[in-house]
Amino acid sequence: MLDAAHDEQISEDELIGLVLGFSIVFTALQSRIRRTLAKRRDDTVRRAKKEAQSRNDLALTQLERSDPKAAEAVKTAMLDAVEHKVVHRLQDRRSMLDFLFLLVGICQRIAVAISIQLLAASVRAQQPSRLVRTVSLVALAAFFVFVESLTNRALV
Repeated sequence: MLDAAHDEQISEDELIGLVLGFSIVFTALQSRIRRTLAKRRDDTVRRAKKEAQSRNDLALTQLERSDPKAAEAVKTAMLDAVEHKVVHRLQDRRSMLDFLFLLVGICQRIAVAISIQLLAASVRAQQPSRLVRTVSLVALAAFFVFVESLTNRALV
């Protein structure tokens, strides 16, 4: 990649900036797709619970008159079962959005790995001191571990 950049008269710094930019774009895109998938899952679960509740309202009303605690336990168990069933069905039926999420995740990881390698090569080429290179590479690794931990974080 460095040789191709030199052939195209792109400096190492510009190449590193481009690859880091792509990794940031992929990370943002992956986060957006993750939110869309979670919203789709929540909407589907909410819709299924509402349908199940409306179907079983008459039976629950009759049970509620005789034993309110049992009616609440049955209602909770029913809604949990519906949620489990819907989530399991969504996991079995993958969509193009799920595929896109996986594809963007792969691209993001590749871009981060390439940028780490480019930065490490740049540090090795520009620093004559072994101590400075070691400290720079350790700081680089710590920074990317921090960045990777932030990309897998979900905001609630």
